[in-house]
Amino acid sequence: MRLIAAALVIVLSTAVEGWTASTKRYLVGFKSGVSSMARSQKLQALGAKTLATIKSNGTSNDEFEAYVVEAPADAAVTPKSRQPARPSFKMDIFGASQDFAAGVGADDDMIVEEDVRVNWIQSEPMALRAMPLPTMAAFTGGLAKFTPFSAIKGEIPWGVKRVRAPAAWDVTEGKGVKVAVIDTGIKADHPDLNGQVVSGFNAITDSEADGAWTDDNGHGTHVAGTIAAKRDGKGVVGVAPQVKLYAVKVLDAEGSGTISDIVRGIIWAANNNVQVANMSLGSSLPSDLMRRAVRYASGRGMVVVAAAGNSGGAVGYPAAYPETIAVSASDGDDKLAEFSSRGPEVDFVAPGHYIVSTWPNNNTVSLSGTSMAAPHMTGLAALAVAQGARGLGGPDGVFAALKKAAKTIGLPPEQEGNGMVDASKLVE
Repeated sequence: MRLIAAALVIVLSTAVEGWTASTKRYLVGFKSGVSSMARSQKLQALGAKTLATIKSNGTSNDEFEAYVVEAPADAAVTPKSRQPARPSFKMDIFGASQDFAAGVGADDDMIVEEDVRVNWIQSEPMALRAMPLPTMAAFTGGLAKFTPFSAIKGEIPWGVKRVRAPAAWDVTEGKGVKVAVIDTGIKADHPDLNGQVVSGFNAITDSEADGAWTDDNGHGTHVAGTIAAKRDGKGVVGVAPQVKLYAVKVLDAEGSGTISDIVRGIIWAANNNVQVANMSLGSSLPSDLMRRAVRYASGRGMVVVAAAGNSGGAVGYPAAYPETIAVSASDGDDKLAEFSSRGPEVDFVAPGHYIVSTWPNNNTVSLSGTSMAAPHMTGLAALAVAQGARGLGGPDGVFAALKKAAKTIGLPPEQEGNGMVDASKLVE
């Protein structure tokens, strides 16, 4: 039996705290050039109550602004399907938003999307794929049996060795690079992460208070360990053990969050000058406003690394956006992991099978998924940033450095993109 930490699952909840049967929540954005007064007037015309504003701190030529609003549920008419660029199945949640906008007099200056609650991750035994996301308590004390002997020897997990991170450490361990983990939070006092997490933000509660962004699921802590677990001869070590981690909690204990939670987390990271962000999460339908947020972050110089997904099919979102670095997952034999999504959007492949990393019980566990592959690439991107790649064209400069350091492993291009990065090539 093995565990999969998926980055591509949609599960809509039947209820969201604070929502009522008579109202729905929407995320509303405006095209550039629409004045603040005009935005206010258009929102009033919708009959919508503004619950929150998500706003960048950029200049007039570098900004993002969206509104979380509540409106009567009966404002929407019969949904019309809005197909994604590469539909894997049909859902009407975004089409309903468009009909809401049309039904109450919105115009071409507005983007309106229903702010649905989605389960963006899933961790489960392969044999029980239909089961809901296990709680942290269900994992505690029993995960060692899922770790094959070859997965870790000493402090360095096999994936960290495979990307040859130790070969770069004499030159750089990513010291000082600001890396955000946009996920379920991080357990900052884990022995392998203690002192690695600088601060964080809970997008769900809109709080930067200490403890607000603590991981109550486990997924984010596992991702953080692969990126930046300390090099101290104990437990595990990450790809870039001297980066500064920022815990951006956008998902709750069940791995669920609204689109506005994800968007708020991306904007917070960009506003706080994060240099690299890991997004081991996704869905199979696009969001115009989430892409706008990613584009804003990229414009601010933030490198966004995203898991391709675990559907075995098309790459999910946000990984499918051209502004992100999409990562598929390989196994110990340099084959594409059977669960890994694939497609022309894949940029690189990284280890994602039986990856041992940190867990909130102050121990380590083994998980598999593109959620585990992405943080290897995030650590490598941080090493490239530490070597000055970001100064040579922002995210494009980092991508160019990673591409130069990559070598194909014999898979079709839609499975491995530019191949697997060799960290030793980043410091030549």
